[in-house]
Amino acid sequence: MTSRPADVSRTAYVMGVLALALTALAAVEFARPGALDIRPATCLDPTTNQGAQPRCFCEAVGSGLLRQPANALSNLAFLVAGAAAYRSVRAINRTRPERALAGAAALATIAVGAGSLAYHGGLTFAGQLLDVQGMYLIAVLLLVGSCRGSPFAHRTLPLALTSLATLAAIQWALPGTRRWLFAVVLLPGIVLEARRAPGSPSLRAAVGLLTLGYAVWLADERGLWCDPGSLLQGHAVWHLATAGAAYLLVRHYRWASGRAPESGTSGPQIQAPRETGNPGTRPGTLGRSEIE
Repeated sequence: MTSRPADVSRTAYVMGVLALALTALAAVEFARPGALDIRPATCLDPTTNQGAQPRCFCEAVGSGLLRQPANALSNLAFLVAGAAAYRSVRAINRTRPERALAGAAALATIAVGAGSLAYHGGLTFAGQLLDVQGMYLIAVLLLVGSCRGSPFAHRTLPLALTSLATLAAIQWALPGTRRWLFAVVLLPGIVLEARRAPGSPSLRAAVGLLTLGYAVWLADERGLWCDPGSLLQGHAVWHLATAGAAYLLVRHYRWASGRAPESGTSGPQIQAPRETGNPGTRPGTLGRSEIE
């Protein structure tokens, strides 16, 4: 089946709606921690940390409105990045699938920020699930976008919905797998997108920010950079870096849209050679006026 730009665009629109739904649920969970699920986050659950001191990254766990102020407030960067990115979507041609992809990526960025704010604000299991599901949404969106112009474009919607449902179920049943599973989904998407639109400066910069953020995340997680009472937290830096990377992803789609062939074409078009001679002259013959 021939792929159409509308195939990927339709999937991106659906994923944008899912991002809005995640944002709304995160707002509820942030306003009333435990409203969606009374269980604590995995890091505070005594059944998963038997005999161990509860530790949710380096920052100390408080009891106020924001149980981890630095890690919570740093998520405002996602909200700012997502809003700024969404404004730039209007510059992309409406006929290009990159426009829908960029819009969905901007909304997913906001969803990640809202989910992570709910997570670090209340340290509930529901907040944790919403936080990571927003990350999965961006990773799956990258895979969907890499299918534009390919024979798989018309299958992206069922594949995306099945993937997101499966990831949510695994996260619910086996929350300890959520981090490495994110990498398993994200990395192929980055590689395939880089092949789909090679030479993108924004995508390269996004990967650089992700790498930097992950290095700081590891330092925070393993206690190499850790001052529990400080407002400068490694995990908060991870939030800032990934928010910048998400913004650059939208800029990448804008860049890619200007270098892709027009809708309905699969590459450069070759014009047929112009025939000379009188109208009605058969190909391969010369007209009378040319002989004379």
